[in-house]
Amino acid sequence: MESLTAAHVKAMLLHVAEVVIASKEQLCEADRNIGDGDHGIGMSLGFEAARTELETHDYADAYAVFGTVGRTMIRVMGGASGIIFGLLFYAGAKNMLPKPELTPAEFAEVFAKALGEIQAKGQARLGDKTLVDGLQPMVEAMKASAARGDGFKAMLKDAQSAAEAGKEKSKEYIAHL
Repeated sequence: MESLTAAHVKAMLLHVAEVVIASKEQLCEADRNIGDGDHGIGMSLGFEAARTELETHDYADAYAVFGTVGRTMIRVMGGASGIIFGLLFYAGAKNMLPKPELTPAEFAEVFAKALGEIQAKGQARLGDKTLVDGLQPMVEAMKASAARGDGFKAMLKDAQSAAEAGKEKSKEYIAHL
């Protein structure tokens, strides 16, 4: 696949919403080990609202799909999680000229911009034992894959592997924030 249309991006983010909503209890359980145990509730609420927004609109602009999800999550979730996960989708689409399709390089750039914005807002760096520990390797893998001319399937496979490796490496880190 050489490009993702706005309809593809919408379908992809609807699928992500379904997976996150179905993982509500698993996310809460993971959060109980390190926090107050409500992460799954917040993520589920955010993605339920995003799903509703996506299902009620048709999109001609791929960036608008990301923006809708991000703004909805920020509005509904609140708190640090709402900002962080909202920015993951919103920041990369912010101020972009409308495009009906995204190339792998443009898709990777959405997440590169999001990473930059998340780091700027939270002052988190690789090794701080935060979301950045998985997100930064994911973005680097996406950009490298796009630079090689890989299609979306290979790029996303590389991104998943890099994010997983970053998550595993974070077990060696000491939290700084």
